Amino acid sequence: MATPQPTDRPADAIRPPRTDPDRRRQRRVAAAVLIGALMAGFALINLNDVKVHWLVTTGQTPLIVVILIAFVLGILADRLLLARAKRKHGAES
Repeated sequence: MATPQPTDRPADAIRPPRTDPDRRRQRRVAAAVLIGALMAGFALINLNDVKVHWLVTTGQTPLIVVILIAFVLGILADRLLLARAKRKHGAES
């Protein structure tokens, strides 16, 4: 009796690798929640006022505000860079 070869299997037995968009989305949401929770925890333990040199003035600001502003600016920079990369990639295609 011959050993079955990979090509001897029926067509429905050979499946492409699964890329479940729902699973990817769930992982992304879970990662976002985890990062948000870490940021919130980090910000909440840093409630002291700090001296901040803003562009036009200097003042005492709660460190939590500085952390949150830096976090939001980081997210905005990420989104802008991703959009730029998508446009550049789309133009090359």
